[in-house]
Amino acid sequence: MKLLTTQEQALAAMLGGENVCATGKAGTGKSTVVREFVSTCPHPVDVTASTGIAAINVRGRTLHSFCGIGLGPRPGQPVTKFIESLEQHPPFARARERIRRCRTLIVDEVSMLDGRIFDLVDHLFKHVRRSAAPFGGIQLIVVGDFLQLAPVRKGMEPYDWAFDSPGWRDAGFTYVNLERVWRQDEPEFIDCLNDFRQGNLSARSSRLLQGRVIDFPDDSIPRLLTHNVQVDKWNRSMLDRLPGKDTAIPAIMRGPQGQLDFLCRNLTTPEVLVLREGATVMFTANAPASDGRRPAFVNGQTGTVRSIGTGFGLEISVETDGGALIPLERYTWQYDWQDKHSAAFTQFPLRLAYGMTIHKAQGLTMHQAFIDIRAAREPGQAYVALSRVRSLEGVFLKAWFNGFVVSRRALEFYENLS
Repeated sequence: MKLLTTQEQALAAMLGGENVCATGKAGTGKSTVVREFVSTCPHPVDVTASTGIAAINVRGRTLHSFCGIGLGPRPGQPVTKFIESLEQHPPFARARERIRRCRTLIVDEVSMLDGRIFDLVDHLFKHVRRSAAPFGGIQLIVVGDFLQLAPVRKGMEPYDWAFDSPGWRDAGFTYVNLERVWRQDEPEFIDCLNDFRQGNLSARSSRLLQGRVIDFPDDSIPRLLTHNVQVDKWNRSMLDRLPGKDTAIPAIMRGPQGQLDFLCRNLTTPEVLVLREGATVMFTANAPASDGRRPAFVNGQTGTVRSIGTGFGLEISVETDGGALIPLERYTWQYDWQDKHSAAFTQFPLRLAYGMTIHKAQGLTMHQAFIDIRAAREPGQAYVALSRVRSLEGVFLKAWFNGFVVSRRALEFYENLS
Protein backbone atom coordinates (compact mmCIF):
# COMPACT_ATOMS: atom_id res chain seq x y z
CA MET A 1 0.00 0.00 0.00
CA LYS A 2 1.36 3.39 -1.04
CA LEU A 3 0.99 6.12 1.64
CA LEU A 4 1.64 9.79 0.87
CA THR A 5 1.53 12.68 3.32
CA THR A 6 1.76 16.04 1.50
CA GLN A 7 -0.46 18.11 -0.75
CA GLU A 8 2.18 18.08 -3.48
CA GLN A 9 2.33 14.27 -3.45
CA ALA A 10 -1.46 14.07 -3.49
CA LEU A 11 -1.72 16.36 -6.51
CA ALA A 12 0.96 14.41 -8.38
CA ALA A 13 -0.86 11.12 -7.76
CA MET A 14 -4.16 12.58 -8.94
CA LEU A 15 -2.64 14.08 -12.07
CA GLY A 16 -0.89 10.76 -12.67
CA GLY A 17 -4.27 9.07 -13.06
CA GLU A 18 -4.17 7.01 -9.85
CA ASN A 19 -7.22 6.19 -7.75
CA VAL A 20 -6.65 8.29 -4.64
CA CYS A 21 -8.10 8.39 -1.13
CA ALA A 22 -7.23 11.83 0.27
CA THR A 23 -7.78 11.94 4.00
CA GLY A 24 -6.39 13.65 7.09
CA LYS A 25 -7.33 15.82 10.03
CA ALA A 26 -9.59 18.83 9.77
CA GLY A 27 -7.79 21.85 8.32
CA THR A 28 -5.05 19.95 6.49
CA GLY A 29 -6.05 21.23 3.05
CA LYS A 30 -7.96 18.32 1.55
CA SER A 31 -10.33 20.70 -0.27
CA THR A 32 -7.40 22.84 -1.43
CA VAL A 33 -5.80 19.85 -3.17
CA VAL A 34 -9.06 18.94 -4.86
CA ARG A 35 -9.59 22.49 -6.16
CA GLU A 36 -6.02 22.58 -7.50
CA PHE A 37 -6.50 19.22 -9.22
CA VAL A 38 -9.79 20.22 -10.85
CA SER A 39 -8.27 23.47 -12.14
CA THR A 40 -5.15 21.79 -13.59
CA CYS A 41 -6.49 18.44 -14.81
CA PRO A 42 -6.32 18.36 -18.64
CA HIS A 43 -9.76 16.75 -18.95
CA PRO A 44 -13.16 17.47 -17.33
CA VAL A 45 -13.63 16.21 -13.78
CA ASP A 46 -17.01 15.25 -12.31
CA VAL A 47 -17.27 16.52 -8.72
CA THR A 48 -19.75 14.91 -6.33
CA ALA A 49 -20.26 14.58 -2.59
CA SER A 50 -22.03 12.26 -0.20
CA THR A 51 -24.48 14.89 1.10
CA GLY A 52 -26.30 17.91 -0.24
CA ILE A 53 -24.47 20.40 1.97
CA ALA A 54 -21.08 19.00 0.96
CA ALA A 55 -22.08 18.98 -2.72
CA ILE A 56 -22.96 22.68 -2.60
CA ASN A 57 -19.68 23.48 -0.84
CA VAL A 58 -17.66 21.87 -3.64
CA ARG A 59 -19.87 23.26 -6.44
CA GLY A 60 -20.84 19.75 -7.44
CA ARG A 61 -23.83 17.48 -7.05
CA THR A 62 -24.59 14.53 -4.81
CA LEU A 63 -23.24 11.16 -5.86
CA HIS A 64 -26.80 9.81 -5.76
CA SER A 65 -27.94 12.49 -8.21
CA PHE A 66 -24.96 12.03 -10.53
CA CYS A 67 -25.63 8.30 -10.74
CA GLY A 68 -29.43 8.64 -10.89
CA ILE A 69 -29.88 6.06 -8.10
CA GLY A 70 -32.30 7.88 -5.81
CA LEU A 71 -32.20 6.24 -2.37
CA GLY A 72 -30.59 3.11 -3.76
CA PRO A 73 -31.79 -0.51 -3.47
CA ARG A 74 -34.57 -1.47 -1.11
CA PRO A 75 -33.46 -3.51 1.92
CA GLY A 76 -32.65 -6.98 0.68
CA GLN A 77 -32.90 -6.07 -3.01
CA PRO A 78 -29.95 -7.49 -5.01
CA VAL A 79 -27.79 -4.89 -6.74
CA THR A 80 -28.32 -6.56 -10.12
CA LYS A 81 -32.11 -6.35 -9.78
CA PHE A 82 -31.88 -2.70 -8.77
CA ILE A 83 -29.72 -1.86 -11.81
CA GLU A 84 -32.21 -3.69 -14.04
CA SER A 85 -34.99 -1.52 -12.63
CA LEU A 86 -32.93 1.62 -13.30
CA GLU A 87 -32.52 0.65 -16.94
CA GLN A 88 -36.31 0.51 -17.28
CA HIS A 89 -36.67 4.02 -15.84
CA PRO A 90 -36.53 6.67 -18.63
CA PRO A 91 -35.00 9.48 -16.47
CA PHE A 92 -31.96 7.23 -15.90
CA ALA A 93 -30.89 7.92 -19.50
CA ARG A 94 -29.18 11.19 -18.53
CA ALA A 95 -27.33 9.54 -15.66
CA ARG A 96 -26.24 6.74 -17.99
CA GLU A 97 -24.73 9.29 -20.35
CA ARG A 98 -22.89 11.03 -17.47
CA ILE A 99 -21.41 7.71 -16.36
CA ARG A 100 -20.34 6.80 -19.90
CA ARG A 101 -18.46 10.04 -20.51
CA CYS A 102 -16.96 10.28 -17.00
CA ARG A 103 -13.18 10.04 -16.90
CA THR A 104 -12.50 11.16 -13.32
CA LEU A 105 -14.99 11.15 -10.45
CA ILE A 106 -14.44 12.95 -7.15
CA VAL A 107 -16.49 11.96 -4.09
CA ASP A 108 -16.16 14.49 -1.27
CA GLU A 109 -17.05 13.81 2.40
CA VAL A 110 -16.74 10.09 1.71
CA SER A 111 -16.91 9.36 5.43
CA MET A 112 -20.68 9.90 5.28
CA LEU A 113 -21.18 7.53 2.33
CA ASP A 114 -22.26 4.05 3.40
CA GLY A 115 -20.63 0.97 1.96
CA ARG A 116 -23.87 -0.28 0.39
CA ILE A 117 -23.99 2.76 -1.92
CA PHE A 118 -20.24 2.65 -2.58
CA ASP A 119 -20.58 -0.94 -3.81
CA LEU A 120 -23.67 -0.08 -5.85
CA VAL A 121 -21.79 2.69 -7.68
CA ASP A 122 -18.96 0.26 -8.46
CA HIS A 123 -21.40 -2.27 -9.98
CA LEU A 124 -23.34 0.44 -11.81
CA PHE A 125 -20.25 1.92 -13.47
CA LYS A 126 -19.06 -1.55 -14.53
CA HIS A 127 -22.50 -2.25 -16.01
CA VAL A 128 -22.94 1.03 -17.88
CA ARG A 129 -19.37 1.21 -19.16
CA ARG A 130 -19.24 -2.51 -20.01
CA SER A 131 -15.97 -2.95 -18.16
CA ALA A 132 -14.95 -5.34 -15.40
CA ALA A 133 -12.33 -2.87 -14.12
CA PRO A 134 -13.06 -1.26 -10.73
CA PHE A 135 -15.67 1.46 -11.24
CA GLY A 136 -15.74 0.72 -14.93
CA GLY A 137 -12.20 1.98 -15.44
CA ILE A 138 -12.71 5.59 -14.36
CA GLN A 139 -10.25 7.38 -12.10
CA LEU A 140 -11.82 7.61 -8.63
CA ILE A 141 -10.77 10.21 -6.05
CA VAL A 142 -12.42 10.07 -2.62
CA VAL A 143 -11.90 12.77 -0.02
CA GLY A 144 -12.78 12.96 3.65
CA ASP A 145 -11.93 12.17 7.25
CA PHE A 146 -13.50 9.04 8.75
CA LEU A 147 -12.97 10.47 12.23
CA GLN A 148 -15.35 13.31 11.46
CA LEU A 149 -18.99 12.67 10.52
CA ALA A 150 -20.10 9.05 10.05
CA PRO A 151 -22.66 7.47 7.71
CA VAL A 152 -26.30 7.72 8.78
CA ARG A 153 -27.54 4.55 10.45
CA LYS A 154 -30.83 3.25 11.77
CA GLY A 155 -31.08 2.73 15.50
CA MET A 156 -28.05 0.97 16.92
CA GLU A 157 -27.02 -0.83 13.72
CA PRO A 158 -23.25 -0.90 13.07
CA TYR A 159 -21.98 1.92 10.88
CA ASP A 160 -21.65 0.80 7.26
CA TRP A 161 -18.28 2.36 6.43
CA ALA A 162 -17.34 2.68 2.77
CA PHE A 163 -13.82 1.43 3.48
CA ASP A 164 -15.22 -1.95 4.58
CA SER A 165 -16.93 -2.59 1.24
CA PRO A 166 -15.61 -4.94 -1.48
CA GLY A 167 -15.67 -2.06 -3.98
CA TRP A 168 -13.28 -0.07 -1.80
CA ARG A 169 -10.81 -2.94 -1.57
CA ASP A 170 -10.91 -3.46 -5.34
CA ALA A 171 -10.31 0.23 -6.11
CA GLY A 172 -6.61 -0.08 -5.26
CA PHE A 173 -6.35 3.37 -3.73
CA THR A 174 -3.17 5.31 -3.27
CA TYR A 175 -3.64 6.74 0.22
CA VAL A 176 -2.81 10.33 1.08
CA ASN A 177 -2.99 11.06 4.81
CA LEU A 178 -2.30 14.80 5.00
CA GLU A 179 -0.42 15.68 8.16
CA ARG A 180 0.24 19.41 8.26
CA VAL A 181 -2.60 21.42 9.83
CA TRP A 182 -3.13 24.81 8.16
CA ARG A 183 -6.28 26.04 9.90
CA GLN A 184 -4.66 26.24 13.36
CA ASP A 185 -1.09 27.17 14.23
CA GLU A 186 -0.95 26.72 18.02
CA PRO A 187 0.79 23.42 18.88
CA GLU A 188 -1.14 22.98 22.14
CA PHE A 189 -4.50 23.51 20.44
CA ILE A 190 -3.55 21.19 17.56
CA ASP A 191 -2.61 18.50 20.10
CA CYS A 192 -5.92 19.04 21.87
CA LEU A 193 -7.87 18.65 18.63
CA ASN A 194 -5.91 15.50 17.81
CA ASP A 195 -6.87 14.10 21.22
CA PHE A 196 -10.51 14.80 20.43
CA ARG A 197 -10.20 13.20 17.01
CA GLN A 198 -8.76 10.00 18.48
CA GLY A 199 -11.02 9.90 21.54
CA ASN A 200 -8.21 10.08 24.07
CA LEU A 201 -8.24 13.41 25.90
CA SER A 202 -5.01 13.94 27.83
CA ALA A 203 -4.83 15.66 31.19
CA ARG A 204 -3.11 18.61 29.53
CA SER A 205 -5.83 18.95 26.89
CA SER A 206 -8.52 18.65 29.57
CA ARG A 207 -6.99 21.53 31.50
CA LEU A 208 -6.82 23.67 28.35
CA LEU A 209 -10.46 23.07 27.49
CA GLN A 210 -11.72 23.45 31.05
CA GLY A 211 -10.29 26.94 30.90
CA ARG A 212 -12.55 27.65 27.91
CA VAL A 213 -15.84 26.90 29.75
CA ILE A 214 -17.76 30.13 30.16
CA ASP A 215 -21.19 30.89 31.66
CA PHE A 216 -22.00 34.19 29.98
CA PRO A 217 -20.30 34.64 26.60
CA ASP A 218 -20.73 37.72 24.48
CA ASP A 219 -23.95 37.36 22.49
CA SER A 220 -22.09 38.21 19.27
CA ILE A 221 -20.10 34.95 19.40
CA PRO A 222 -21.63 32.39 16.99
CA ARG A 223 -23.07 29.33 18.71
CA LEU A 224 -22.56 25.81 17.39
CA LEU A 225 -25.43 23.61 18.54
CA THR A 226 -26.56 20.06 17.86
CA HIS A 227 -30.21 20.60 16.86
CA ASN A 228 -32.08 22.89 14.46
CA VAL A 229 -34.74 23.80 17.02
CA GLN A 230 -32.04 25.25 19.31
CA VAL A 231 -30.58 27.27 16.44
CA ASP A 232 -33.92 28.70 15.29
CA LYS A 233 -34.94 29.67 18.80
CA TRP A 234 -31.64 31.41 19.55
CA ASN A 235 -31.46 33.29 16.23
CA ARG A 236 -35.02 34.55 16.63
CA SER A 237 -34.51 35.67 20.23
CA MET A 238 -31.33 37.56 19.35
CA LEU A 239 -32.93 39.30 16.37
CA ASP A 240 -35.83 40.40 18.55
CA ARG A 241 -33.43 42.24 20.87
CA LEU A 242 -32.48 44.66 18.11
CA PRO A 243 -34.41 47.89 17.50
CA GLY A 244 -36.44 48.28 14.33
CA LYS A 245 -38.48 45.88 12.28
CA ASP A 246 -37.62 42.76 10.32
CA THR A 247 -36.74 42.97 6.65
CA ALA A 248 -37.75 39.68 5.03
CA ILE A 249 -35.95 38.95 1.74
CA PRO A 250 -37.25 35.99 -0.30
CA ALA A 251 -34.85 34.18 -2.58
CA ILE A 252 -35.32 34.43 -6.33
CA MET A 253 -35.71 30.89 -7.63
CA ARG A 254 -36.18 29.26 -11.00
CA GLY A 255 -36.04 25.76 -12.38
CA PRO A 256 -37.47 22.30 -11.64
CA GLN A 257 -39.18 22.09 -8.26
CA GLY A 258 -37.33 18.96 -7.19
CA GLN A 259 -33.97 20.65 -7.74
CA LEU A 260 -35.14 23.79 -5.93
CA ASP A 261 -36.27 21.67 -2.98
CA PHE A 262 -32.77 20.21 -2.82
CA LEU A 263 -31.17 23.67 -2.78
CA CYS A 264 -33.56 25.01 -0.14
CA ARG A 265 -32.93 21.98 2.06
CA ASN A 266 -29.14 22.00 1.86
CA LEU A 267 -27.98 25.58 1.45
CA THR A 268 -26.87 27.36 4.60
CA THR A 269 -28.49 30.47 3.11
CA PRO A 270 -32.19 30.63 4.04
CA GLU A 271 -34.98 30.74 1.49
CA VAL A 272 -36.33 33.80 3.31
CA LEU A 273 -33.54 35.89 4.81
CA VAL A 274 -34.81 37.87 7.80
CA LEU A 275 -32.54 40.72 8.92
CA ARG A 276 -32.43 43.92 10.93
CA GLU A 277 -29.75 46.60 11.02
CA GLY A 278 -27.24 45.60 13.66
CA ALA A 279 -27.76 41.86 13.14
CA THR A 280 -24.75 39.58 13.40
CA VAL A 281 -24.44 37.62 10.16
CA MET A 282 -22.21 35.07 8.48
CA PHE A 283 -21.22 35.07 4.81
CA THR A 284 -22.34 31.91 3.03
CA ALA A 285 -20.23 32.15 -0.12
CA ASN A 286 -16.75 33.15 -1.25
CA ALA A 287 -16.17 36.32 -3.26
CA PRO A 288 -12.85 37.79 -4.37
CA ALA A 289 -12.13 41.49 -4.19
CA SER A 290 -13.82 43.41 -7.02
CA ASP A 291 -11.25 45.66 -8.76
CA GLY A 292 -10.42 47.30 -5.45
CA ARG A 293 -14.00 48.52 -5.01
CA ARG A 294 -15.38 45.71 -2.86
CA PRO A 295 -13.31 43.81 -0.28
CA ALA A 296 -13.24 40.04 -0.49
CA PHE A 297 -15.19 37.83 1.88
CA VAL A 298 -15.16 34.10 2.57
CA ASN A 299 -17.68 31.48 3.58
CA GLY A 300 -17.87 31.42 7.39
CA GLN A 301 -16.65 34.98 7.91
CA THR A 302 -18.84 37.04 10.24
CA GLY A 303 -19.88 40.67 10.43
CA THR A 304 -22.67 43.12 11.27
CA VAL A 305 -25.43 44.46 9.05
CA ARG A 306 -24.88 48.24 8.89
CA SER A 307 -27.59 49.23 6.44
CA ILE A 308 -30.57 47.83 4.59
CA GLY A 309 -31.66 50.31 1.93
CA THR A 310 -34.08 50.26 -0.95
CA GLY A 311 -32.66 52.76 -3.51
CA PHE A 312 -33.12 51.40 -7.04
CA GLY A 313 -33.20 47.93 -5.52
CA LEU A 314 -32.58 46.25 -2.19
CA GLU A 315 -29.10 47.07 -0.88
CA ILE A 316 -27.30 45.54 2.11
CA SER A 317 -23.99 46.63 3.59
CA VAL A 318 -22.11 44.44 6.04
CA GLU A 319 -19.14 45.47 8.16
CA THR A 320 -16.85 42.51 8.67
CA ASP A 321 -15.30 41.79 12.04
CA GLY A 322 -12.08 43.10 10.51
CA GLY A 323 -13.67 46.49 9.85
CA ALA A 324 -14.20 46.31 6.07
CA LEU A 325 -17.53 47.64 4.80
CA ILE A 326 -18.91 45.44 2.03
CA PRO A 327 -21.85 46.44 -0.19
CA LEU A 328 -23.42 43.11 -1.04
CA GLU A 329 -24.93 41.86 -4.24
CA ARG A 330 -27.13 38.81 -4.60
CA TYR A 331 -25.34 35.53 -5.27
CA THR A 332 -26.62 32.62 -7.36
CA TRP A 333 -26.22 28.96 -6.46
CA GLN A 334 -26.81 26.47 -9.27
CA TYR A 335 -28.11 22.94 -8.78
CA ASP A 336 -25.69 21.75 -11.46
CA TRP A 337 -22.89 24.19 -12.28
CA GLN A 338 -22.36 22.44 -15.63
CA ASP A 339 -26.01 22.83 -16.68
CA LYS A 340 -27.23 26.41 -17.06
CA HIS A 341 -30.81 25.15 -17.33
CA SER A 342 -30.77 23.51 -13.90
CA ALA A 343 -32.42 25.14 -10.89
CA ALA A 344 -30.94 28.40 -9.59
CA PHE A 345 -31.29 29.96 -6.13
CA THR A 346 -30.42 33.65 -5.89
CA GLN A 347 -30.13 35.37 -2.52
CA PHE A 348 -27.84 37.65 -0.53
CA PRO A 349 -25.05 35.30 0.66
CA LEU A 350 -25.83 35.71 4.36
CA ARG A 351 -27.39 33.94 7.30
CA LEU A 352 -27.91 34.99 10.89
CA ALA A 353 -24.77 34.02 12.77
CA TYR A 354 -26.02 33.83 16.32
CA GLY A 355 -26.36 30.08 15.98
CA MET A 356 -26.02 27.17 13.54
CA THR A 357 -25.88 23.39 13.73
CA ILE A 358 -22.59 21.54 13.87
CA HIS A 359 -23.66 19.61 10.77
CA LYS A 360 -24.06 22.78 8.70
CA ALA A 361 -20.75 24.13 10.00
CA GLN A 362 -18.93 21.26 8.28
CA GLY A 363 -16.26 22.75 6.02
CA LEU A 364 -16.29 26.20 7.65
CA THR A 365 -13.41 28.03 9.29
CA MET A 366 -14.47 30.28 12.19
CA HIS A 367 -12.56 32.80 14.27
CA GLN A 368 -14.61 32.03 17.37
CA ALA A 369 -17.56 29.90 18.45
CA PHE A 370 -19.59 29.18 21.58
CA ILE A 371 -19.97 25.40 21.43
CA ASP A 372 -22.48 23.13 23.15
CA ILE A 373 -21.46 19.50 22.60
CA ARG A 374 -23.23 17.96 25.58
CA ALA A 375 -25.77 16.33 23.23
CA ALA A 376 -23.24 15.24 20.59
CA ARG A 377 -24.02 11.57 20.10
CA GLU A 378 -22.52 10.77 16.70
CA PRO A 379 -18.86 9.83 16.15
CA GLY A 380 -16.70 12.82 15.34
CA GLN A 381 -19.43 15.41 16.00
CA ALA A 382 -17.61 17.06 18.88
CA TYR A 383 -14.32 17.08 16.96
CA VAL A 384 -15.99 18.71 13.95
CA ALA A 385 -17.31 21.51 16.17
CA LEU A 386 -14.02 22.30 17.90
CA SER A 387 -11.92 22.01 14.76
CA ARG A 388 -13.89 24.74 12.96
CA VAL A 389 -12.20 27.37 15.15
CA ARG A 390 -8.81 28.84 14.26
CA SER A 391 -7.42 29.30 17.78
CA LEU A 392 -7.94 28.14 21.34
CA GLU A 393 -8.72 31.74 22.27
CA GLY A 394 -11.73 31.56 19.95
CA VAL A 395 -13.18 28.43 21.60
CA PHE A 396 -15.87 28.92 24.24
CA LEU A 397 -17.63 25.92 25.79
CA LYS A 398 -21.11 26.15 27.28
CA ALA A 399 -20.33 23.46 29.86
CA TRP A 400 -17.97 20.61 30.53
CA PHE A 401 -18.99 17.42 28.77
CA ASN A 402 -19.31 13.91 30.13
CA GLY A 403 -17.67 12.37 27.09
CA PHE A 404 -17.61 12.27 23.31
CA VAL A 405 -17.99 9.53 20.72
CA VAL A 406 -15.27 8.18 18.43
CA SER A 407 -15.67 5.15 16.15
CA ARG A 408 -13.35 2.30 17.08
CA ARG A 409 -13.60 0.96 13.51
CA ALA A 410 -12.58 4.32 12.03
CA LEU A 411 -9.58 4.43 14.37
CA GLU A 412 -8.55 0.98 13.13
CA PHE A 413 -8.73 2.24 9.55
CA TYR A 414 -6.08 4.88 10.34
CA GLU A 415 -3.99 2.50 12.40
CA ASN A 416 -3.80 0.24 9.35
CA LEU A 417 -2.54 3.14 7.21
CA SER A 418 0.50 3.77 9.39
